[in-house]
Amino acid sequence: MIGKHAFCPTSGASLSREVHYDERGRPERVPQADDLSPNAALDGPLTTGKRRSSRRALATYFRRCHRRHADPNDGLYCRAALSLTRLKRAATGRQERDVIVWYALGERLARDGFDVEWMRAHAEPRCPDCGGRLTYVSAADGPVGRCGNSCRSGRDDRLETIRETVCSLFARTFPDDPDPATDALTLL
Repeated sequence: MIGKHAFCPTSGASLSREVHYDERGRPERVPQADDLSPNAALDGPLTTGKRRSSRRALATYFRRCHRRHADPNDGLYCRAALSLTRLKRAATGRQERDVIVWYALGERLARDGFDVEWMRAHAEPRCPDCGGRLTYVSAADGPVGRCGNSCRSGRDDRLETIRETVCSLFARTFPDDPDPATDALTLL
């Protein structure tokens, strides 16, 4: 993921607070080793995160985030790892982005009876076109997320596009489950 939730896209390790600048002046951070990714500092390159991370990185990020909210739960971690494998295998195009996979994972785990409300605090919806932050306005049907940058999406509701993409990935990955309604997603 990118932004304030960034992590190493290969190992899932947390990133250092210390920033290093590359030859173009772009800020990058170092992956930090911990008990979930002990070799992160050796394996990981300087990074600011990516929109698409490995399955291993998302699973590590999931476990790290869950530990901030509750005691370790091996049943949850196994179910999440299996679901992530299936989601990453089925995802194509925009569906491959971490935030889309994260929200689809939350939907899968909620349907399996796990508490997933804590997952909201660890992902931020971003513009599906440019990856920029969203600005929110109130509408009669609820909040509308618009791209905060000047990308081609204009005044469209980017949250609706994200919801549709999450539902599409979920339906593709878990064809035997009823398709989720875009307005009824657990996390979004």
